[in-house]
Amino acid sequence: MEFRLPELGEGVHEGELVKWRVKPGEQVKHDQPLCEVMTDKATIEIPSPFEGAVAELVAKEGDVVKVGQLMLKGEVLGGAKSVPAAEAKPAEKAAAPAPTAQAASAKAPAPAAAPAASTATSTSSADVLASPATRRLANEKGVNLSSVPATGPHGRVLMDDVEKFLSGGAQARGAARVFTTGEVTRTPIRGLRKKIAEKMRTSKDHAVHFTYVEECDATELVKLRTKAKEIAAKRGIKLTYLPFVMKAMVAAMKQHPRVNSNVDDENHEIITYPYYNISLSIQTEDGLTAPVVKHVEQKSIFELAAEIADIVDRARKKKLTTEDFHGGTITLTNAGSIGGLFSTPVINYPEVAILGFNKIARKPVVRVVNGKEKLAIRDWTYFSISMDHRILDGAEAAEYLKTFIEYIENPSLMFLE
Repeated sequence: MEFRLPELGEGVHEGELVKWRVKPGEQVKHDQPLCEVMTDKATIEIPSPFEGAVAELVAKEGDVVKVGQLMLKGEVLGGAKSVPAAEAKPAEKAAAPAPTAQAASAKAPAPAAAPAASTATSTSSADVLASPATRRLANEKGVNLSSVPATGPHGRVLMDDVEKFLSGGAQARGAARVFTTGEVTRTPIRGLRKKIAEKMRTSKDHAVHFTYVEECDATELVKLRTKAKEIAAKRGIKLTYLPFVMKAMVAAMKQHPRVNSNVDDENHEIITYPYYNISLSIQTEDGLTAPVVKHVEQKSIFELAAEIADIVDRARKKKLTTEDFHGGTITLTNAGSIGGLFSTPVINYPEVAILGFNKIARKPVVRVVNGKEKLAIRDWTYFSISMDHRILDGAEAAEYLKTFIEYIENPSLMFLE
């Protein structure tokens, strides 16, 4: 019996084999998970279409497998020679399962034994800083570089050092030279980490990034959220600052609509949307993922809070689906819980903008009240926005962030939109 990669969804022609859930010789049941395959957005659990034994795993973890490609050979219970193709389960895993456990560590190959001429120390030449030409000379002369006193910067052995050592003009390195020993690990770049790498590289290769940063007095927002948090808790809702930030993003984009765009490089077009779907960067144990909160303009603060809590929970439990990643028009990334003054986030291409929300901290600020300067303790933060300079100019970024911050500093204005 041959098991081939089934259809994974409309327009999906291949996927990365992230993990086998079975091994050769194992007995499997119908619908038992066989493997995990990652598409562009989500990792799909592929169920077994047969009952029997696994004879051979043809595809390897990390392989990019096309739909219809042979993945596994098995022996069907009862002797059937073929089984219907499997279909991906609707309940897909979060866009990311390449946990550390799946990325096998491997010790680096042990260095070759040192030539007989190197008797002063047992340390390998591979541990010594030296140029390729210097290493070649040392190999030709049978010299262990760890025996050669270094005169180059940062302990680098120079070609002159080797020649001096061969002529007897330098003593071998003594026992005072100490090396830290340990294991070198090699981790395959797979699953979510591979997708992140590809997406970030694509963004940097296509979009022309620039970042604009502005400070913000979030005192009134903190007060509003504190009051609303109590009401939300009675409804079983965890209220963070994110719903307020999202609503302020939308209010500002209504005045600066080109910020809410994607770029179509193939057709040389800017696609500006009449709706506001905000991709939310979420850190999981496997890496960063960005599911979409759709139609933010149509939802209340409490509705957004509940949806954000749900999407974050499903992301961390690996229960997001491909539908959760479709249709983003702008991205919000939040590093505030970790710290940091501000960030320069990478655009979620083909979107043209990403807003960075950072920590809110109490600090003394000079304010003008009734014409007089007074020192006051305020809740202060910074917002940063990265934009594609091909589509948006610096002035546009500045004007958008200025409008956005007006809503953050005066949150009651958001409810007038």
